[in-house]
Amino acid sequence: MQRIILSITMLGFIGLFSISCSGSTEMTQQQDSSQKEVSNYPSWYPQQEFVSQESQLFAYATAIDSDSAASIDKAKSWAIEQLKSSVSDKLEEIRSEALVEYGSESGLDEARFLMALRKANNAVDPLVEAGNTETKSVEGYESVRGFAEVSVPKDELIDRIGKRLGGYEKAWNAMKEAKAFSEF
Repeated sequence: MQRIILSITMLGFIGLFSISCSGSTEMTQQQDSSQKEVSNYPSWYPQQEFVSQESQLFAYATAIDSDSAASIDKAKSWAIEQLKSSVSDKLEEIRSEALVEYGSESGLDEARFLMALRKANNAVDPLVEAGNTETKSVEGYESVRGFAEVSVPKDELIDRIGKRLGGYEKAWNAMKEAKAFSEF
């Protein structure tokens, strides 16, 4: 009886060992595949979709289509949406941190200000500048991958957002003076 239990236990360990080894192989194959895919990206295309530099905010996207121009157009559209979404997320992050820093008397938690701030990402559209674009064929398919970079000047964006939040100067100024705003 003990031999049967010992045999079953040994078979279980051998099974677990072989599963863990095959899992490692699959993981390595997936990593090799993703590294190959990343190496097919243009050198100017970063690892992240949103980048904040000293004077510009950048967004990047990629899209696949059967036509080169269409793949770039789609990538640009997605990059603009990524930029708007990232600006909105960043503003909310700054607002939350500023609220902790300055408290409720700053007006940062007033419902009307929150509604206006959520629409502030609409200030992005008129300022968008197209940057690098490139296409590469997709191996094994009759498709083209388009890459696009878009940006907005930070100072102009901050001015436009300030105009959109004109009725909420106290809260907007609190956000701009917050420590977190330096990361915008």
